[in-house]
Amino acid sequence: MNKLLFLLLLCIFIGFVLTNKVSNENICNKEGHCYPKVFVATDYFQEVLEGQEIPAGLHVKIDLYTGKKHAKLLDHNDNESSDIVIIDKDGSINSDPIQSESINSDPVQIESSEVDVDQDTKVNIHHEDSLKNNNNNSLPIIPPGHKENLRISHGDNLLFEECVSKLTNTQSLHEIISTLDSLEDLVHELDFGIKLARGSGLISVVKLLDNDSNEIKRKAALVIGTAMQNNPLAQDEALKMDLIPYLLDLLSSETDIKVSSRLLYALSSIVRGNKESIQSVKNNQGLSRLAIVYQKLKNNEFRAKCALFITDFIDPNMVTVVNKKFSLFDQHQQQHDEVVSLFENAIETWCNLFQDTLFDDMGNDKDIDFDTREKILNGISMIKSHYSRQCPAQNRFKNWLSKQINRENDDYLDDYFRLVNQIKVQYGLA
Repeated sequence: MNKLLFLLLLCIFIGFVLTNKVSNENICNKEGHCYPKVFVATDYFQEVLEGQEIPAGLHVKIDLYTGKKHAKLLDHNDNESSDIVIIDKDGSINSDPIQSESINSDPVQIESSEVDVDQDTKVNIHHEDSLKNNNNNSLPIIPPGHKENLRISHGDNLLFEECVSKLTNTQSLHEIISTLDSLEDLVHELDFGIKLARGSGLISVVKLLDNDSNEIKRKAALVIGTAMQNNPLAQDEALKMDLIPYLLDLLSSETDIKVSSRLLYALSSIVRGNKESIQSVKNNQGLSRLAIVYQKLKNNEFRAKCALFITDFIDPNMVTVVNKKFSLFDQHQQQHDEVVSLFENAIETWCNLFQDTLFDDMGNDKDIDFDTREKILNGISMIKSHYSRQCPAQNRFKNWLSKQINRENDDYLDDYFRLVNQIKVQYGLA
């Protein structure tokens, strides 16, 4: 009996020692400040310090600017937010938005920060002093009128912040390239595209367009293009930075074909569907300047991208306008006509360039792959549809069209020859 009592007391003592050791385990930072490894919650929010473990059952807020977390004991009467994310006891994340009243005492409640940010950092990238003096490295929140995607993981938010910080602080080419690759993956998400544009991230990426490395320039342009794609809020920030004239300047001087293609992609992504961007292209003689680049860079891939740019540029279905509340409205034909009427002289130049690309002085096919040829013909057809007077057939163009016959009856060329027949109708040849 005494032996059993001794063993029982021994077990209780060992358990007490181990528990006390764990609870008193501390973390010390570089400054020598020490704090408990396990976060101790109260009824009020406190910052979760670096390396601290967060027990299950707490209410946690995450500041998307800094990535810092604040936690307190979970209060079922606290209705600060109806959109929450749950971290289960095993650390797995359930990102489905649910209602706060459905929370039990086990999970950790996560909220995104709702802090307002002063957006006075409008930077014109033609002024290097403005770039150097912009030291605001905080991450901006999503502006009013845009519903934030609450399914984005906390890890992705932290990765985004880390990438933006690295672009500012690293000089390693390998690390810059790796960071740009990560950013390009992230900014496919509209929210990250907006945050990149509204914070210091876009400024850092734009500065890399002037890097000595062609690979870095290509990847930087790709990040910009991806962030702007179908993202009117990001496009709006690019307009404030005068990014369109800057990209046109770079295109005019760039000699590397792959860099030029990526720069054109970035420009196209800013312009597509944005009436103000189209106006900026006009103000900076963008179509005429791009026509000069088209003639200089005799490359099929680049010329195909130019044809896509022109086709989208004048397609009325691509034109939208952003109002003050960031809503999008489809434009009527009359509104589209007001936009495209700004470019009649430049459009005639493009119609002639496209026709010249297809055949030589003898009216014979030039050495152009079918994909490029199809895109150029799409450009001609679009111009003819909306600028008929500015797109007459040049000498030998009708003869060239009449020779375009699918003699082999190749199925994979059906789309191409349907397009050819459509253009024949437009020019009165069928």
